[in-house]
Amino acid sequence: MGLLARRDHSVHELQKKLTQRGFDQDTIALTLDECLARGWLDDARFAASLLRQGVSKHHGWLRICQDAKRKGIDTELLSRAEQEQEVDWYALARETAQRKYADLDGRLPPAEQKEKAKRMRFLQSRGFNFDQIQYALSHDDSDTHF
Repeated sequence: MGLLARRDHSVHELQKKLTQRGFDQDTIALTLDECLARGWLDDARFAASLLRQGVSKHHGWLRICQDAKRKGIDTELLSRAEQEQEVDWYALARETAQRKYADLDGRLPPAEQKEKAKRMRFLQSRGFNFDQIQYALSHDDSDTHF
């Protein structure tokens, strides 16, 4: 109960923590079943929360998926949460690039090839795909994306 009181967990995460604390598998199975039945444990809710947290940290879809897999969340659950939240990954990539590299006017200054590569690596490490990175680094406010 103490673990669930602090924050939401995935079934996989809670199972792993209980195993590390020395509980036997039967006790863990009963505990997980009880938590699921009472609604205290819900992987779909956890996936939605993980997605919101990732977006608020300016992480892209690929990074959020990686974090979800590490926590035992199926990509399908994460995809459903993403459809419900309707995240604009292009805008998020642009905003992330602006936060990191924009000048005082809020625009991305032109960059030499070496600096552009550095910016691309940064956005890639945040989990954005190539199209989103291209959009973020070359976007003019009058352009639109599809």
